[in-house]
Amino acid sequence: MLQYKKAPTSEAVVAHLVNILTLQLNAGKRVLWLIPGGSAIEVAVQVGRQLTGLSLENLYVTLTDERYGPVGHKDSNWQQLTDKGLNLPGAHLLPVLSGADINQTTSAFADTLSTQLAAADYSLGLFGMGSDGHTAGILPGTVAVASTELAEHYQAASYLRVTMTGAAIGQLDEAMLYAAGSEKQPALTMLDEPTDPAAQPAQFLKQVPRLTVYTDVNI
Repeated sequence: MLQYKKAPTSEAVVAHLVNILTLQLNAGKRVLWLIPGGSAIEVAVQVGRQLTGLSLENLYVTLTDERYGPVGHKDSNWQQLTDKGLNLPGAHLLPVLSGADINQTTSAFADTLSTQLAAADYSLGLFGMGSDGHTAGILPGTVAVASTELAEHYQAASYLRVTMTGAAIGQLDEAMLYAAGSEKQPALTMLDEPTDPAAQPAQFLKQVPRLTVYTDVNI
């Protein structure tokens, strides 16, 4: 089920995530939450603040994608989440980087996704989308698009990327896409069409049973 919600700010996305996480955790469910980098980092931080006081012992948190390098490097999505103040006391935090080489890191991330997706009673991902239609770390025309593995790595223009794939996205119970800014309008229009994921990887999000797209532009 795909639905669009026009939201001029990120507050609606935060409220949606807080509501779902609270509902599932209060029901005693084991929840897997995947977080991206970029503009969605502040959304994740705000969600963490609003979960204060809720028992998070059944919450497992990892990334949709990471920029490979030493643990804690300045461009790391996990490090930026930490620096911005993500605080989820009691939750199980599962960073991607460990100091291992790129092949071991990718394999370990795939294992984490496999284990956590299988164990979760409810899994949800927060995603962004670039003006080129990429989501997570899956850029158009890259090895991550066609992969049947749960995680892949490849050299992009700016970073050596480690990312979940469409095969992993398709196993989620729910996804939220936050795409703000007029530059995203062509990509959002394309998303509504049956486009090849090789050209627009965000199409993978339409595999998820429940997908909500939050945007501040007219579609």
